[in-house]
Amino acid sequence: MRTRMFGFIKGVFVQAAAFAFASAFVVACSSSNDEGGFAGGTTEDAGIIADLNVAGVTQKGPFVKGSAVTVQGIDCKTLKFTDEKFEGKVKSDKGDFEVKDVNLSSTCAVFEVTGAYLNEVTGKESSDKITLRTITNLKNRKIVNVNVLTDLECERVMNLAVGKETSFAAAKKQAEEEVLDAFSIKTNAGEVPEFENLNIFEKGDGNAALLAVSVLTLANAGETKLAERLDEYSAAIAANGSLDESSKAEIANWAATAAASGVLDTIRKNIESWGGTDEVPAFEKFVSAVIPDSIGNLRSSSSTPCKTDSTDTCEYGELTDERDGQTYKTVKIGEQWWMAENLNYKTDDSRCYNDSIENCAKYGRLYVWSEAMKVCPDGWRLPDTTEWNALLYGTVGDIAVVGIDAVGRNIRSKSGWLEQGTGGGDATDALGFSVLPGGSGDSSSYNGKGYNASFWTATSYNDLHGYDFGVGNRNAFGFSIENKGYFESVRCLKGKTIGVSSSSSSAVSSSSVTIPISALCKTEVVDACKYGTLIDDRDGQTYKTVKIGEQWWMAENLNYADSVKTPSLLGNSWCYNNNATMCDKYGRLYTWMAAIDSVKLATDSINSQNCGYNITCSLPAQAQGICPNGWHLPDTTDWKTLIETVGDWSNAGKALKSVTGWLYFESVDSYGFSALPGGFLYRSGTFDVEGSTAYLWVATENTSKAFYAYSIVLAGDGIDSFSDGFKDNGYSIRCIKD
Repeated sequence: MRTRMFGFIKGVFVQAAAFAFASAFVVACSSSNDEGGFAGGTTEDAGIIADLNVAGVTQKGPFVKGSAVTVQGIDCKTLKFTDEKFEGKVKSDKGDFEVKDVNLSSTCAVFEVTGAYLNEVTGKESSDKITLRTITNLKNRKIVNVNVLTDLECERVMNLAVGKETSFAAAKKQAEEEVLDAFSIKTNAGEVPEFENLNIFEKGDGNAALLAVSVLTLANAGETKLAERLDEYSAAIAANGSLDESSKAEIANWAATAAASGVLDTIRKNIESWGGTDEVPAFEKFVSAVIPDSIGNLRSSSSTPCKTDSTDTCEYGELTDERDGQTYKTVKIGEQWWMAENLNYKTDDSRCYNDSIENCAKYGRLYVWSEAMKVCPDGWRLPDTTEWNALLYGTVGDIAVVGIDAVGRNIRSKSGWLEQGTGGGDATDALGFSVLPGGSGDSSSYNGKGYNASFWTATSYNDLHGYDFGVGNRNAFGFSIENKGYFESVRCLKGKTIGVSSSSSSAVSSSSVTIPISALCKTEVVDACKYGTLIDDRDGQTYKTVKIGEQWWMAENLNYADSVKTPSLLGNSWCYNNNATMCDKYGRLYTWMAAIDSVKLATDSINSQNCGYNITCSLPAQAQGICPNGWHLPDTTDWKTLIETVGDWSNAGKALKSVTGWLYFESVDSYGFSALPGGFLYRSGTFDVEGSTAYLWVATENTSKAFYAYSIVLAGDGIDSFSDGFKDNGYSIRCIKD
């Protein structure tokens, strides 16, 4: 639940110059049991309120029935709380409330609502509760709405009014202007509505602005971080009357992606389905207003589809690289000229996939980031994330294809992709961009050819990492942070640079908007995780993989059946309930001895029986175990790194579990890990808890208890950190790349 903090907002220090005034409002709007405030400042006529019935609506989306509503009196002159408090409840899922017989010694009050709400993006009731507030003057007012805009203005009102000569009314007006300006919102004729009059279920610019800001504050943070985000935005506006640049960039990027991918249409349909309005206000224009011109102008001039199964009317050109005489096909998309093939200019810091010249001829060369920054021919450059974004909007926006899959579908070549044996799948290559799955590599290996493409961008993350853009064989796409020593493809771009990213700089500092990347890459409407494919050369099975932070994990459980090489170890892996279809769904269940592959260890002078039940053994620092070559059974360090990347132990279960297949508790699968509840086999021979729990082996023994090795247990919203498991229980396995 959302809380306010003195001087610190979720760990962010409020600047000393604003501390006194921000603290005053922390008192006024955090807890109705607090007393405090600073005398002086306003010149309002206090007046009194007698037997007033106050009604209104509470909205993020609308708060659900039963949410708590409180009216707390404050002195209009001192802005201190009085001891007058009145309570009510939200009456329906439309967010409506009424508090009767309100009696106040001053006309000013703080309204507060706490509860779950209908989420505009998902259309469903939120899993987390939040608190929103309105500070208002009830003189001549019987309707008070509580919403995101009223909440964002509150601390700014106090900052402007407490201890100063500014009146309460003047502070309110200025705060409302500044909040709208922070989100680049200009209403008709410059009129600024009173926020406590606004309603997302009614027509008009003011109501459209409210809905837009309500959506933008949620953006890609998700419900669990909404309260923290609102606190941060409120603190920034309170101190400066605006948002910081990083917040604006985050909002702009989400808005651009949402506008391009059909998310705004989904939001409109969700609100219509709630039945509170005949016409949803035109919030889309205010969401689009935060998209920077560097992207918006290009998007508005983007091209329409120019390539189908029977025709190809795209505008092509030709680039001859004077350095080696190679010729490349180029294509115009919107106002951009792109290479329609990957660069194949040989340098010392470049490679062919699998060191094969044939792969260079087909896919181009792979480059480290520093080389990619300077390798394009004269007059061309490595595009930054903003320029890649402009390409994406041209691909999705003007083609008018609803859904995020349209991005990958329309930029992938129709041939060359390995996808369930169907070649290019449903790829259309509608703009002639023709991405081929050239894979990538590191200092010792290559991966992904046939399944994904990775392109360097000219945007640096830090000294060691840069942003890349990936395209997957299942229409997935997205930006991620990659080590600059990794080898990836290059597409060069011609034309005027957007923003201030420079292809001649080895450490790009860009004031243009770029996609901020975190571990979270998957929502109900977008899947931008970085996926790959693992083919087990022992039996030919193919597994989906996913990159989370700096780790590559299998995104499915291992299903390798030939885990036993000698008769003495037979019976060390099973399908749940001895049903082969369960192996297809959940993978196999293995004893810990099979998981670490005791037979393989025996060839390394470790007796096969020394790793079993009630016997400890000495494992190598990185135990491949039963995992495919190049992968290993994760130990406690590997798992800790994963958990730290996704947040912490308390929420990792919810974030790593598949959104389907679980009988209890909500899961969001925010990182593409997609853990399924495969249950386990107890050492007595009983299968149990399929549908509700997942057990995964860890390559670390509990040396104080020879019966046990560590395991990861996913159940509910969290993860049990390194639980003891009997070594002869049957658990699932996820492998991690070496």
